[in-house]
Amino acid sequence: MAQASRSVTINVPPEKLFEVIVDYEKYPEFLPEVKKVHVNAGQGSIKEVTYTVDIKAKVITYTLKHTAEKPAKVAWTMIKGEMMKGNDGAWTLKAGAQPGTTEATYTIDLKLSSLVPGFIEKALAEQSLPGLMANFKARAEKLHAAKV
Repeated sequence: MAQASRSVTINVPPEKLFEVIVDYEKYPEFLPEVKKVHVNAGQGSIKEVTYTVDIKAKVITYTLKHTAEKPAKVAWTMIKGEMMKGNDGAWTLKAGAQPGTTEATYTIDLKLSSLVPGFIEKALAEQSLPGLMANFKARAEKLHAAKV
C-alpha cells in the first residue's frame, strides 16, 4: 500500500472546512479530476459515496463509506473500486494557532490492483496531495473566509 499524509493551515474555522469536506456532491466544482459524485446511501454521519475520477490514464469509479465526526474528522474506507484493492484515509481538523484557522491533515492509504506498478501507486498517493489540499483550501477560503 502507498501511504501519504500532508497538513496545511486553512484560513477558516474547523467547522467551516468540515462543511466543505462533507459536501461530496460539490467536489466536481473544485476538484478537476473528479468528474461525477453520487451519494448512494447513508444517514446522519455515515454516507456511501460513488466517485468517477480521471486518473490521467483512465477514468475509474469507486465507492467509499465516509464517517463524519463533526467538526474534527472525516474518515473513509473503500467499499468497491476499479483498479483498487483499498482506499482508506481521513481528514483530521483542529483549530489552528491563529483564531479562525484550521490545521488540516489529510492521510491516505491506497492499494491499487496488482496490475499497477508500485511506483505509480506511490505517485498517485503522494503527488496528487498538494493539488488536492490547495483545491480544498481555496474552496473553503472562498466560501467561508472571514469578512473584513
